[in-house]
Amino acid sequence: MKEPIKVLQVAPLGAGGVTSLILNIAEKLDNEKVNFDYLTFYDRTEFNEKRAKDLGGKKYVVPIDHYKNPLIRSLFKFFYAIKVIRSSGADIIHINGSKPYDVLVGVSAKMAGVKIVFFHSHNSSMDKETGINKIIMSLFKKLIPVISDYNLACSDLAAQFMFPDKILNANNFTVIKNAIDVEKYRFSEDVREKYRKKLNVENNLVVGHIGRFMPQKNHKFLIDIFAEIYKKRPDATLILIGNGELFDDIKQYVEKKQLSSVVRFYGTTNEIPQILQAMDCFLLPSFYEGLPVVGVEVQASGLPLILTDTVTKEVDFSDLVEYLSLDDSAEKWAECVIKYAEIKRERRNYPDIVRNAGFDVCSETEKLTRLYEKYMEENSGNTKGK
Repeated sequence: MKEPIKVLQVAPLGAGGVTSLILNIAEKLDNEKVNFDYLTFYDRTEFNEKRAKDLGGKKYVVPIDHYKNPLIRSLFKFFYAIKVIRSSGADIIHINGSKPYDVLVGVSAKMAGVKIVFFHSHNSSMDKETGINKIIMSLFKKLIPVISDYNLACSDLAAQFMFPDKILNANNFTVIKNAIDVEKYRFSEDVREKYRKKLNVENNLVVGHIGRFMPQKNHKFLIDIFAEIYKKRPDATLILIGNGELFDDIKQYVEKKQLSSVVRFYGTTNEIPQILQAMDCFLLPSFYEGLPVVGVEVQASGLPLILTDTVTKEVDFSDLVEYLSLDDSAEKWAECVIKYAEIKRERRNYPDIVRNAGFDVCSETEKLTRLYEKYMEENSGNTKGK
């Protein structure tokens, strides 16, 4: 019997959108064809580690968090990754990248003997795109077509950000949509009532956000928007799901705005489909996104989504979406949230809309499996990592 293809996913196992996508796909894989293992850079137990292992995956670690100096950390990451990737026995390494620099893991993989590198863009911008940083990233961008055997992106915008003209002009990439298991998000009035009672928000206007506490997600402006919502709707509650390096800063900002009694810091959770059903509107004022998985999840649950106009329009596939500029006032954002939250909808119908828009994980898993099989066939007899 033919051995399944061993794919080493370079992805964190935390609570982020990239992890969610990869594990959604892992749940739908035909394990007689493809198996996923995971390469991470955190020497600690991660939020989704058990889920990954329960699906049959192994975790391989390059522990860069042991080093503070950026140069030493980068050198350690590059050389130690060769050893770890070689030990994984991977046929294919699938790099889930947020910046061109991430292609360096592909160089390590080639040196480890892996013949097939997939490079998958999940971002559409960076926090720092000036000066020397911009020059360095431009150089790494030119390295991608040299190292990557096949290019993927979560959206056209993510492809345009990550890949050089050589790849874009030849249309040498495939969009793998940030798909979900849509039925997990189908609305239930019983679930809504249960979770609104659990959260003690039965009579409230519930606004939500899911995302790491990091600069990209723009939490301070989100709090400013909610402050305006609260002025107009004193029954409003904001639920923030996630953790991250700016958690304490945002908590202090909420206290400064005297909103502590109406802003909930929920942390990370596996109950996102249920909590989305308890909400009335979702805010996503990020500075940039590739194609946010959470934007797909929100729509599947029938929840209005108010987001930044820099986010790809590929996430706009229902009547639930409204784009606003970050130049617009917090008051304008607040008015939009309240307006959309008060529109009555038949929320049960939206998973079918999400599926018809191509965001069902089953179809994207099949597409990705075919790509793995194609490249294995083209490199048959010379692919095994040594």
